[in-house]
Amino acid sequence: MRRILGVIICCFVVATAYFAYVIAERQSALQKFARYDDAWDVSQAFTSYLRLEHQLATYSAEGPDANSDDMRLRIDVMINQLGVLQQGTLRNFIQSDPERRQLIANLNDVVTELDNNFETLDADGIKQVLQKMSPFDGPMTRLSASIVQFDIAELAKAQNVLRRLHFIYTGLAAGLILAGVVLVFLLLRHNNLLDRAYGHTRRLTDELREASQELQTQNNRLEHDAHHDALTGLPNRILFRQDLTARLLHARAGQPAAILLFDLDGFKEVNDTLGHDVGDSLLQAIAKRLLDLTRPGDLVCRLGGDEFAVVSTGLTQEAALDFARRLVKEISQPYSVNDLAIKIGSCVGVALADRQSDTEELFKHADLALYEAKALGPGHISFFQSQMQTRLKERKSIETDLQKALQNGEIEVHYQPQATTITREICGYEALLRWTHPVRGMVPPSDFIPVAEKTGMIHVLGDWVLKMACREAARWNLPLKIAVNLSPIQFRSQNLFQSVFQALEESGLSPSRLELEITESVLLDKNEQTLDTLRRLKTIGVQIAMDDFGTGYSSLGSLSGFPFDKIKIDRSFIRDVTTRPNSLAIVELAVGVGRSLRMTTIAEGIETEEQFECLKRLGCDQIQGYLIGRPAPTSSLAYLYGKKSYIQSARGLAS
Repeated sequence: MRRILGVIICCFVVATAYFAYVIAERQSALQKFARYDDAWDVSQAFTSYLRLEHQLATYSAEGPDANSDDMRLRIDVMINQLGVLQQGTLRNFIQSDPERRQLIANLNDVVTELDNNFETLDADGIKQVLQKMSPFDGPMTRLSASIVQFDIAELAKAQNVLRRLHFIYTGLAAGLILAGVVLVFLLLRHNNLLDRAYGHTRRLTDELREASQELQTQNNRLEHDAHHDALTGLPNRILFRQDLTARLLHARAGQPAAILLFDLDGFKEVNDTLGHDVGDSLLQAIAKRLLDLTRPGDLVCRLGGDEFAVVSTGLTQEAALDFARRLVKEISQPYSVNDLAIKIGSCVGVALADRQSDTEELFKHADLALYEAKALGPGHISFFQSQMQTRLKERKSIETDLQKALQNGEIEVHYQPQATTITREICGYEALLRWTHPVRGMVPPSDFIPVAEKTGMIHVLGDWVLKMACREAARWNLPLKIAVNLSPIQFRSQNLFQSVFQALEESGLSPSRLELEITESVLLDKNEQTLDTLRRLKTIGVQIAMDDFGTGYSSLGSLSGFPFDKIKIDRSFIRDVTTRPNSLAIVELAVGVGRSLRMTTIAEGIETEEQFECLKRLGCDQIQGYLIGRPAPTSSLAYLYGKKSYIQSARGLAS
């Protein structure tokens, strides 16, 4: 180490001596040659000026026989020399004196004019140019003399500067040598510190290696958590898509990929009734069964909530369906969770990839198949077929056409009569929506009402039906009731009460003649907004009827939670009331409940005299159905706008 430092110091000394020598040599060279640089340029310019003047005189004397190329060359040389005089230190020298500055400017103007007009100048023109140049002879001579003196003075200054620089550099070199010596002592001093630091660094390296290994372990854990469900440990949606994309590449090579997409039937009820802890344990048990059921190479994923998927390769359509049946059968087996026996079902949608399928398309196919399976009911399996997409497009088309149907006048209100059971007299009408599409014809409400609820257009349609029905009923000369159905979606709006109140106010209809029919699902959430809206409606005199009574999960509980004015028995029970004892018992129970709670009962779907007599015998208050009358437009209710008596008109229509 010491030898190396000694060599470095020697190099510093040699370098210092060498640079001092170079400066001295360059100073000497500068004294010899530098003084002639600017003076040389001015002398060259002066010489070129004299030669140009001489050449102009010769050119003027020779006339047409003169060589114009030589003349042009002299002009170009003079222009170049003038350009040199306007650069570097010469420019500063000339610009510093007004007389010199004006001299060069005037000379430049004359030469420029000569250059521009040379081709058109004759002998007289040349003489005029010579006359303009003759005043420049003396000043140009003085300029040549003054530049020499200026250069000598500048060179003297430069020598002084270089001499000072030489002393400064020598001092810096000496300081550098001194610094090198100090550096040697410092290096020796810190050598021991470096040895100790090396030992400390080695220990830190070992600790860093351990920390790096721990960090790698944590990264692996984080990567696993990012691609797996925290509850069940199954791969999540991210890993599902990555794996499916990879399998589709193999599918193009002749190994088809299949998706089995399924969710759990009734899982929400398990969470709501038994608690989320039981629901989480149930999901873990289902995940374990799925892992035990699948083949090596299959990927079981939890996509979210109660939605699962199995991705497999090499399955035919029949094999995929068999696999789906085994999944449904295995999932439907009872589970024991916290000493509770839980039974749950599932629907499965199956989609098989072809050579053109991509990830999003195949997943949509499986989702459509699952949608079809759920529509068929719990425990069903559906394999994707192209017509499913056709039906989806049809629903989308209905959604688009529905946006314009109201403005185009395609939607109208039909009225179906309701009659008193004892007298068979008309006591009211139910307002029903009807859509006549210009291409499809009559579109059933079961097709477009769900679409309207999904898109939110049900609010517009509901307000329109309500106002139309109230307006028509107000024009009737008989005080019949008008029943209007309300969608559960409408109750999510805070403006429902205002809409009903406005419809009554604009039409002038008495609130006691308006009957709003709601399904039990409106009361399932039992939120304060819904109950408050119903109470406010009853406060102003509007009557509330429970529609489709008997088809809900807790109809009796709903009746006890809110005082309805009317119970509407669902047509599914009326259809078999004369042939099935169970249906008869349910209808009899509903009529008895209504009588006990002092609520009016009405049965819908009465189509035969046998059904009518049965309901009359059971004591049902009112009836509605094709036997009494079919839904018809307001133009078919002409008797309501005439002057016949109510009893005669009603009896005649009912018969």
